[in-house]
Amino acid sequence: MELLQNSTTQPVEFGPILALTGTSSALSVLGSVGIFVSFYKDPEKCFTFRLLFYLSCADAVNAFGNFIGVIRNLAITEHYSPCDSDDVCIGQSFLTTSASLASFWWTFLAALNHFLYKRSSGSFHLETRRNQIISHFAGWGFPLLIATIALSLGVLGEDYSASSGPWCWIKDCDTIPLSPIFWMFLAGKFWEILAYIGTFAIYMLLKAEQWNSLRMNNRLLPLSSGRQSYEAIPPPRGSRNEDSSIDDRFGLLWIFLYLYVTRVWGTIRFFIFVGHNGSPYLPTVNKVDKVLLYFQSVGDSAQGFVNFAGLILLPYILRKSN
Repeated sequence: MELLQNSTTQPVEFGPILALTGTSSALSVLGSVGIFVSFYKDPEKCFTFRLLFYLSCADAVNAFGNFIGVIRNLAITEHYSPCDSDDVCIGQSFLTTSASLASFWWTFLAALNHFLYKRSSGSFHLETRRNQIISHFAGWGFPLLIATIALSLGVLGEDYSASSGPWCWIKDCDTIPLSPIFWMFLAGKFWEILAYIGTFAIYMLLKAEQWNSLRMNNRLLPLSSGRQSYEAIPPPRGSRNEDSSIDDRFGLLWIFLYLYVTRVWGTIRFFIFVGHNGSPYLPTVNKVDKVLLYFQSVGDSAQGFVNFAGLILLPYILRKSN
């Protein structure tokens, strides 16, 4: 099965890409369901876990939308012009655009809450009523607002994988208001890059504070009598402190890695697309773009599964092994 990506690239075999995207999307939905079940079993879990629940909702919708894109590509018998997309394509684009933007915001908010909680020793985070209202507007209202504006202006639709996988996003059509690149920034990449920068900055700030605290503790721990300070004794196995340590290990670090490892491939492809500005890719660049397309097709659809593996499954295995 061949499908011409867009005016900048050569035809690419879509069969393996559809298989990878479909499998990744299905695993992501199942992973999100696993997080939902974990939350349902213990609804009194901490607010940070509730943020993970919201993030998983966004990831599940995004994966479902990508799966619709796979089904559509398997079902269509004729390819529409990017300027004249079908209703399924436009509806799927609205779903995935809204969900992707929501995922970026909830990822950043989860990282921010983790940082604020750790920095203030648990005395300040996003759990206050006012901050929750702001968080829900940023996490749900703002993405829906951008996607609705894009829908009303007719910019959502077929892009023939210009900088996406086998699903619809922004029409690769010069007749849309402003330009496709502008809408790709506004309806995804700008906020994605901000999430990259924000989570990286938060992670480095928290690590810097931990390193500084560790250095100060190392100065205080040695006692003149040669006795060991109780602070240097590791918590007993199975204690809540040990569980907290495991959660910390797979908290902000996993959020940071999850965003980069799953989404960076599409960001690189986007900048390749922008750099060529509609001109055909050089043969070497075209080969690189095709390889990145495989990674993006898996990564953009796998976020729910990756979160389940890193934030639910791995900590559970570590607790059992200890």
